[in-house]
Amino acid sequence: MRTMTQDEAVLRLYESLTAGKAGKPEAVRDMEPEAGRAYMRDAKARSRERQRQASEAGRTEPTAAAVRDALADAALMILAVDGPGAAQVRNALLLAFPGKTGLPMKVTQRARSGALKPKLLTSPATGLKSS
Repeated sequence: MRTMTQDEAVLRLYESLTAGKAGKPEAVRDMEPEAGRAYMRDAKARSRERQRQASEAGRTEPTAAAVRDALADAALMILAVDGPGAAQVRNALLLAFPGKTGLPMKVTQRARSGALKPKLLTSPATGLKSS
């Protein structure tokens, strides 16, 4: 049995690494600028179509905005019932809006009264319903 030289081993490693990339799609960052823009336009159109179909079916597609809305709804529900984590939600409001020291209590009050309603979630426990 013959042992490989270092050059042969490196060449064999290179060939195996490049063979693994064969058939894989090109990364957007490696495309020409116009091809990358066209790819992103097509991807956005596909995403909008999925969102439209989900909306027609009565579902919400888990987009970044929808996830943020769901998290905001959860925070409103926690504040409304002063549930576990309510203090952290109020602290987050203080961090997000420095100088507005009364805001966390105002938001809590509005959540309890139903003036701030969730967008996506409904909960029989809180009595809050989305509009």
